[in-house]
Amino acid sequence: MALTIVIVLFVTLAGLVFLGRVSYTREHNEKANGTYALKYVWVEDDGSVRRLNPDEVEYLNTQFHPGDGARPYIKSNYATRSPDGRMSGFLPRAKLPSYIVVK
Repeated sequence: MALTIVIVLFVTLAGLVFLGRVSYTREHNEKANGTYALKYVWVEDDGSVRRLNPDEVEYLNTQFHPGDGARPYIKSNYATRSPDGRMSGFLPRAKLPSYIVVK
């Protein structure tokens, strides 16, 4: 019984590590070839949404260390506010509500 639990935990942990590595590698490759930022839009403080300008595309495609304080803030959904209470931030296009028009 105890051995079964250990095996299940080990397999689960190994699977999570593998999936994390695959995700990191995909993101790294997309940033290297410049396509990572194409999946994002910018949400303004007033709630309007626009396409990214060239400087923002370059910034999002930059490689950052996970603990780097200069890395971009990526919103988890449209209504999420930044740590300083602002609505603005990068948002994955897939998380954009269908009723919001991109300018």
